[in-house]
Amino acid sequence: MRKFLLERGGLITLCILALYLWMAPAHVVDGDNAEFSTLGTIGGIAHPSGYPFYLILLRALSWIPGASPAHTAAIITVLLAGLQFLVLHAACRAWGARPSTASVAVAVFAASPFVMRIYTEAEAYALNGLVVALVLWLAAAGGPLRGTKRALALGLCAGLGLANHLTCVLVAPVGLLGVVRAYREVGPRAVIAALGALAIGLCAYLYCFVTPENLMSWPRPQDLGDLLDLFTRRTYGGVAGFTGGSEQPRIAENLVALAASLARTWILVLLPIAVVAVVVRIARPADREASGVVSGEARAGWIALAIAWVIAGPVLALRFNVAVEGYGLYVVRRFHVLPSLLLVIPVAVGLDLTLDRIAAHRKLPTLGAASRALVSVVVFAAVAVTALPHVAGIHSPAMARGVQNLLGSLPPSSVVLGQGDDLHVGVRYLQLARGVRPDVAYVHWSAMGTPWYRERMAQLGVVLEPAAGEAPSLAVARHVLASGRPLLVDPSQAKILSAYPSYPFGVLIRVLPHGAPVPTLDEVVELNKQMFARFDLDYARPHAADEYAAQMHLRYARLWQDLGRALGRAGRQADAAWHRASRRSSRRSDQRAMRSGPNSANRGSPGPPVSTSARWAAITGARWKPSRRVPLAIARFAIEVDPIRG
Repeated sequence: MRKFLLERGGLITLCILALYLWMAPAHVVDGDNAEFSTLGTIGGIAHPSGYPFYLILLRALSWIPGASPAHTAAIITVLLAGLQFLVLHAACRAWGARPSTASVAVAVFAASPFVMRIYTEAEAYALNGLVVALVLWLAAAGGPLRGTKRALALGLCAGLGLANHLTCVLVAPVGLLGVVRAYREVGPRAVIAALGALAIGLCAYLYCFVTPENLMSWPRPQDLGDLLDLFTRRTYGGVAGFTGGSEQPRIAENLVALAASLARTWILVLLPIAVVAVVVRIARPADREASGVVSGEARAGWIALAIAWVIAGPVLALRFNVAVEGYGLYVVRRFHVLPSLLLVIPVAVGLDLTLDRIAAHRKLPTLGAASRALVSVVVFAAVAVTALPHVAGIHSPAMARGVQNLLGSLPPSSVVLGQGDDLHVGVRYLQLARGVRPDVAYVHWSAMGTPWYRERMAQLGVVLEPAAGEAPSLAVARHVLASGRPLLVDPSQAKILSAYPSYPFGVLIRVLPHGAPVPTLDEVVELNKQMFARFDLDYARPHAADEYAAQMHLRYARLWQDLGRALGRAGRQADAAWHRASRRSSRRSDQRAMRSGPNSANRGSPGPPVSTSARWAAITGARWKPSRRVPLAIARFAIEVDPIRG
């Protein structure tokens, strides 16, 4: 046990696990996280490439106790991350690093805000990192296996890795070197073993043929052609594509973003140490000891590692065609974790070289094994404390509570034409994994162009059968309103809002059939005031950079901004001023201030009298015209509760 804790990375891994388990959110925090949490609980296929191996593990381990399905999935992901750190430590030692420097390198990597964020929630990247770490360890000259066993293990890792996340193929230079070494050790049967094990690993994709379909799942493949389309991400432009759109790659922006992520992960000063280590080891590879055992990695291994890093880092970044800001920055940062991981070994070896260089000129204090292990724990704590605010903000319950607030506010049997991955997958998580409000038919409008999605929505009673020349959205609205079900839409549904009377209803807009009575402005303000009074907003306000959490509060802000404008157009300057006054109190988190609403906040204030019986239609033409775009600044004062910081 002592050897495991002090020399095999056990102590630092346990410390990382303790923090990660504490950070694991009990709620969904973003789109992919909600998708994996749901499908890992009830079955189904995730977005291409399907991620069947990760989903199999989530379902097989779903018995692990957690506060919610999202929490259980996060715990499983954290355990996979713990295995990854143990294997990374072993890989560092196999490549010639001392246990102490291997622990420090693993600690710094694990304390990165980007790593900590996606390794503590249901995401496929922790398992991808485990696969890559295994390849680095197994392929090393000083790895644990030889000959056929080495080839079998590498082939199996490759197959299972591809059944989880396709980016593991970017470390193929190192994996192929390991197979070549196995070939030199036992001959052609090593290649046969590797290919056979690769095929066995890829069999995880057979899960896609048997897993049950549901409203969250992508459709089951009907044949091998469909399976190949899923595996190659044809929907997103193929294996070499990224988003599937026609936008051109943003080369300069993405290279700068990659450099920033690497610098933050390796606290800048360790990056040159890693580069020097690679250069030195290529120029002066490790020698064999007198016993014939390799004390470090050969030149070929370092060259293969350098090639893998270039492919997984700069070359992959050249394919990104999303704006490197807001949610787009989060998307690309997830892919920066792999090149950061590939630097763990060079950093560990580089620290050894640096310490040896210093020791050649001055005497360094001698530390025991326990003291050296504790150094890595202190380093982890010091670096992790700087990452915790970022991770805590991203893991805010704002998205989960927002979706819960949305569903709880809807009339029975409502139909929602929504937009945004957070609302879509958040609603599905609550409905399918938690059993909340199954009566609501939520339609992710951007997916209605897909035949299989339209078929599923038809089963919920939402039919798209446009008449000649009729817009699809108007056809759906006509059908829903004719059925008598309440219809609520996202503010982006301009055609529906132009054709039917409507009014703001929380973060959505309620659409009414022609001839139906429309609430007055006072009634709409009071309705939303009472609705927000029931919302669960008992948590720290998110920061402007907190992605999905910030987006949810921007929706709240848009409502009160629009109501403020309507009050201003109606001559209700005193009530409209409530929104402007909120700017001065935007740092307060007193929920009662928001619940009191604009009327009570300005009760007794001078202003032109407006009859409470004035029709909403008289003010807005009975057709609500929401803000199409809400600046971040609006969120500072749109509601009294301080919707967002920053």
